[in-house]
Amino acid sequence: MKQVVKVAGVTMNLNGQEYVVPPLSLGVLDQIKDRIGNFDKAPFAEQVELTISVAHAALKRNYPDLTREEVGDMLDVANMMEVFGAVMDVSGLKRKEQEAAQAGEAAAAG
Repeated sequence: MKQVVKVAGVTMNLNGQEYVVPPLSLGVLDQIKDRIGNFDKAPFAEQVELTISVAHAALKRNYPDLTREEVGDMLDVANMMEVFGAVMDVSGLKRKEQEAAQAGEAAAAG
């Protein structure tokens, strides 16, 4: 059965499976805005914890059954910043670029 995606986002391959990573909800963003604002200055361990937390909060919008532990297992140092960027894609720029690329591929194939 195919998962119904409720919130548009950036499609990413995480641990061998495709997920649509939506932006954070404003409620979550409001709760952690200070931590996000200091992300670059935080120790690496805090960056890891925050990345897992924001990715989990975002992914739960489309995949409500995902646990924080499962999300932590999907992420690694290679995709950490890409996932964080997708979650923080407030403008939707990454998503729009991805949609335009997919439309171009479909047009070329058709």
